[in-house]
Amino acid sequence: MVSVPNFGRYDIQYFNSKVNNIRCIKDHGSCHEQAFVSISDFSTSTIAKFCEERKLLELVEAIIKLTVRITVKHASLERSEITSIQCYKYNDKYGSGTVLELSESQVHVLTAKHVVSNSEGSKNTECWLYFDGNSCKKIIIKGLSESDSNISKDWCDFTCEIDEKEIEKLHQSLREYEQGLENLNRNKMKRHKKCIIVSHPHGCYKYVSMGSCELDKHGYLTYKAPTCSGSSGGYIIPIGCRTEGVFIHSGSREVEGVSLGQSSGEVEQYRPEKVEGVSIGQSSGEVD
Repeated sequence: MVSVPNFGRYDIQYFNSKVNNIRCIKDHGSCHEQAFVSISDFSTSTIAKFCEERKLLELVEAIIKLTVRITVKHASLERSEITSIQCYKYNDKYGSGTVLELSESQVHVLTAKHVVSNSEGSKNTECWLYFDGNSCKKIIIKGLSESDSNISKDWCDFTCEIDEKEIEKLHQSLREYEQGLENLNRNKMKRHKKCIIVSHPHGCYKYVSMGSCELDKHGYLTYKAPTCSGSSGGYIIPIGCRTEGVFIHSGSREVEGVSLGQSSGEVEQYRPEKVEGVSIGQSSGEVD
């Protein structure tokens, strides 16, 4: 049996949860109104102003476009190596993920390992693009297979098939993402470290949250940015920290009455490079 680090309470949302889409008792009560910024309100929010002042708005807006709601309709049967993780034992759950690579008629989606556990799980997965509000066009793409994963770091990269007419739109978002990362790497806000998270709390429309963060000597990121069930796998933008790789949300825990989110560490294979203007994954092997 594989030894898995304790990332606290995993932030996945089960379909039959009584708090789904209504209230979250974990952190903030009616969390959607108090703790998160909806996509429709983002442009006038304090988070957007913060990002604009630091030339990070392009990056956040690109991540918003690339973030997907993940729906896993049937859990995988291949669980002998991970039976110690309680959430793997359940079917039908929501999580979050991000499109970070394109190849012809397929996209690669990065999420948490406890959201999509393996190739069998990915085949029973749907990703909802642009699930931002009532007026937005929603595109549903189907999972195909796991591309790579790391259970000790709690991340999974899986492929989905997509209609070719949607590819160019995602190409443009990835180009904006690359440019935004360059600005992020130049941002030296070390005195006031922050992180921004884009996710689908409770499987609802997309939201953005922000809070203070710290990166420890082992490469684990902890933060006070609000998260809820359904935020697992959401993309984390760390500001003022080492940012060579990609971070995704894993879980949260209570420390002295304060809820702290935790990421599993850098997914180094997604250190971005430019190949004909398109972001690709760097095959660097295991996440350190």
